[in-house]
Amino acid sequence: MKALEISQITFSYNQTADQPAALNSEYALRDFSMLVQSGEIHALLGPNGAGKSTLMRLITGQLRGYQGSICIYGNTNDEREKLASVGYAPQPISVYTSLTARENLSIFGTMAGLSEDLLTERSDTVLQETGLLPYAQKRASTYSGGMLRRLNLAVAMLHMPRLLLLDEPTVGVDPQSRNHIYETLKKMNAEGITIVLCTHIMDEAQKVCSKVTMLDRGSGIFSGDMDKIDNLEKFFLERTGRGLRDE
Repeated sequence: MKALEISQITFSYNQTADQPAALNSEYALRDFSMLVQSGEIHALLGPNGAGKSTLMRLITGQLRGYQGSICIYGNTNDEREKLASVGYAPQPISVYTSLTARENLSIFGTMAGLSEDLLTERSDTVLQETGLLPYAQKRASTYSGGMLRRLNLAVAMLHMPRLLLLDEPTVGVDPQSRNHIYETLKKMNAEGITIVLCTHIMDEAQKVCSKVTMLDRGSGIFSGDMDKIDNLEKFFLERTGRGLRDE
């Protein structure tokens, strides 16, 4: 079953929903397609500025006005139903640091429409899975970088999504937190959650992902099986070049 099907997406930050971008505009994504099957852990790779975060924001409805289609578990048009299937942990820490972990989960769970009983049950579950249950009543401002990353993940997991989008979920964390995050992801995947992992850490992507899609300068440059690639970092550099990407 197809979990995520992206067909010929074109998007420019210079366009609006009513007015397509001019032909000479710089496109963040151009004619990009991607297929993620249910049950996969699928790596989304690209250099800085390739369009990965833009794509995540399009999938989650934060950006509009694109050409092409985004289909999530067979749903193309019903935005509310489509997004109910998606959990998203963005690269920036997106929790309220002045609140405790449990207070954060209460706010995000209420926004997701969880009942009081289900919210309590799910909060306990995701706090346990991310190793944060002993610290649930502590303000997030007291957390280490790794703990904040795990809280970011807990929020994304809270409403039991079928598709989980992760944008650099282990950036800036210690090896212990990184290992815990990936063990959590593998457990979730074994329970049936499809995961799209956007990362620059090539050895980890090669260990945990079965499929990989690469994009560069807004266009797809490769999609295939991970086990057919001997050295992912070498393969990535061959496809994207070794020049610095400072923009």
